[in-house]
Amino acid sequence: MNKLKTWLSRIGLGLTIMVFVVLVGLLVFQQVSNGPMGPLMGGTFRSGEVIETPVEDWSELEGSFEFELVGQNSSRNAGGIVVAGDLYITCDLGFIWSRSPPGLRRNIAKLIFMLKTWHEEALLDGRIRIRKDGRIHSGTVERVKDPQLIEELKNSLEDMDYFKPEGLGPRPTREPNDIWFFRVRQS
Repeated sequence: MNKLKTWLSRIGLGLTIMVFVVLVGLLVFQQVSNGPMGPLMGGTFRSGEVIETPVEDWSELEGSFEFELVGQNSSRNAGGIVVAGDLYITCDLGFIWSRSPPGLRRNIAKLIFMLKTWHEEALLDGRIRIRKDGRIHSGTVERVKDPQLIEELKNSLEDMDYFKPEGLGPRPTREPNDIWFFRVRQS
């Protein structure tokens, strides 16, 4: 019986050490990576063509792209919508993911929501770099607070092809049910 307990404690210790090593390795790799890794944050951009010319219409960036908040030493994937030529970055705080069908996708989105802090960091220092197709645009972001514009952006988001064919369920009435939009301005 004592031998079994000894072996079980060794196996437990070995598994704990292995998990720790994998997590540390992932964190190190994440910080030295050139951008996000799927749904995981990544390091700052180390490659890409920096675009200096003024952007008249942000339509080429609509959909998904990578962005980094300057000074945060990390990057992530995000979605954006373009309305009247302006780019808005979405920060889903329950408005979208809580309407997804139950399952793995919804659970991953909920986990990301629970760990999400970039939207609060953007309020402190809105400098941003956006990368899509190897092209990097610099700018600033400002949270949208106009209720009429927020409603227009919500409607535009809900109409996107990304959510079809199954679409989204009805708008959530219980928390978490929020979404923040950030308008991108070129710097």
